[in-house]
Amino acid sequence: MKYDVVVVGAGTAGLVSASLLALEGKKVLLVEKHKYLGGRAMEHRFRGHQIGLGSHLVEDPGDSLTKVCELMGLTLVHSERSDSMPFWDKDHWGPIQNQYSGEAKVGLKRCIEALMETPYEELDTLDHLSMREWMSKYTKEEGAFLVWEAISILEQITDKPYDHSASENLYVRKMHYEKKRTAGYSFWPMGGWEKLWKDMAAKFEGLGGEVRLSTTVKRVEVVDGRITGVTLKDRDRPDEDDDGEFVEADQVVINAPVWNIPELFEEGVLPFNLLQRVKMLADNRNKACWLGYWIAAKEPVIAMSEREMASFQATPRTGLGGFTLNFTGYDPSVSPKGEYLTCVGAAFDATEHWGDKAWIDRKFEEFWLDIEDMMPASKGALWKKKHLVTTYGVINKPGLVGAVRPDAEVREIEGLYLTGDTTRSRGIGIDKAARSGITTTEVLLGKRLPQFADTVRY
Repeated sequence: MKYDVVVVGAGTAGLVSASLLALEGKKVLLVEKHKYLGGRAMEHRFRGHQIGLGSHLVEDPGDSLTKVCELMGLTLVHSERSDSMPFWDKDHWGPIQNQYSGEAKVGLKRCIEALMETPYEELDTLDHLSMREWMSKYTKEEGAFLVWEAISILEQITDKPYDHSASENLYVRKMHYEKKRTAGYSFWPMGGWEKLWKDMAAKFEGLGGEVRLSTTVKRVEVVDGRITGVTLKDRDRPDEDDDGEFVEADQVVINAPVWNIPELFEEGVLPFNLLQRVKMLADNRNKACWLGYWIAAKEPVIAMSEREMASFQATPRTGLGGFTLNFTGYDPSVSPKGEYLTCVGAAFDATEHWGDKAWIDRKFEEFWLDIEDMMPASKGALWKKKHLVTTYGVINKPGLVGAVRPDAEVREIEGLYLTGDTTRSRGIGIDKAARSGITTTEVLLGKRLPQFADTVRY
């Protein structure tokens, strides 16, 4: 059977792209090597709680994933917003507002006004700068820097002043100020991610699309510089010498982290310049990393309130910056009745600590002691589950964002497109991936989709 498009990878961007292409009348095959949907936004049940790879809210103010769901006939219900942003200050929690007043508040206002006057296109010229360097043109107050940098710890998993990308962070601040009149907007999808991904896949199939889970793409086929289809591995005959199943298609969209792209092609097929960028971005030291705990308890394990977005620049023992989030405060359905689920994570620099098991083990031990000190309710935990995330995309540091990443279209190979949050895209996590899926779809179709005329993209 011939398809118009094969989408490789059913993460957020792949699901969005496949769905929009099907809505446009394309015959689409969506292939996923795992048995689950959502990619790095997957989730599963653990001791009655919904947990995922890490901590997943979505920062969509309503014009990316929410709009795609609406077009598919689904309603993405936003949870109530966070009611506070506690910040850990040396030995106690307090509202982030306590960190800036007087001149710092005036300086932050100047930054906001300057940002609102800056076109999105101009932000593309700031890929080499840190956010603090840009803010320093309008303020010298540490309190003003801290506010946006504390948000960056939550959103971008970067925790040092020179690692907070100006272009990435200012893009999100500008978008949220314009669309939601707030520095940061995020929500939990009521009902959870697994349900949403399954609902999207069902709607996609209702439009004539086909989903194949637990199916590996052995090779993307290219003849004379043009896509001809993909070869799928036969799950019943896993022999490496097996020719597999050839699926014909004129166009292929790859939704995979950049480091997985080369293995989908025969050597010498991908253009040299693309491979060099992929090689640089795929270095282990350029990956976003954090360690943390999922915690279940009989009372909320929180800083100040049940529906908060709390952050810290350095815990007492680890010295790492990170976040804490009580999921049950957003959506009680994620936990059994009478139990509460919290995720606490701390970012670390892979440049210094990639593969250092002794260091990571030590930090896990220190971090748990920090959690008990910072959130005493954790001492009564029913259970705690470690999580170590070392493949959460390319980290959004200056020099690793924007045009240095691959574009949506691989111009040297006719019919080949890339999507996902490790390609050239802007935003945060799931929202970033959704916007990339929208952009790639429009590039493939060669037109802007009118439903997304007001959607901010890169």
